Amino acid sequence: MKEILINNQNEMIKLACEIASDCNIKTIALYGTLGVGKSFFAKHFINSLQNEKDEILSPTFNIVCSYNTKRGEIFHLDLYRLKNVDELENIDFFSIINKHLTLIEWPEIAEKFLPKNYLAIRISTIELSNCKQELADNSQRQIHLEYVTKF
Repeated sequence: MKEILINNQNEMIKLACEIASDCNIKTIALYGTLGVGKSFFAKHFINSLQNEKDEILSPTFNIVCSYNTKRGEIFHLDLYRLKNVDELENIDFFSIINKHLTLIEWPEIAEKFLPKNYLAIRISTIELSNCKQELADNSQRQIHLEYVTKF
């Protein structure tokens, strides 16, 4: 596992772009609490792979969003509102992760169905003066990158 300290938005954008440039990564599981920067990371990951920057929305309500990029169609999923694994079939989850580059926010409900190899990104805030600060305030984030291989 690799640990990275992110000090501001620009560093988070740079990290997202660096990871997006790795053509070996097909599935990314984004972990972290509400407002920690999962969608911010995904937005800049996706935009770095587009010829023209697009408005990247959080898929909180749609659950699934897709974007055409230089690496083909990318899917951005937010599984926060799913109540059980049966709902994964309703959003075509299995077909998506088998065929496309996929970023998954709140992946816990689908962990046992993730591909054999994927990148787990765990984002957490670093508390300063006992209060959590939003990434919008350029506060620090701790990023744990873990390439997961299931046997």
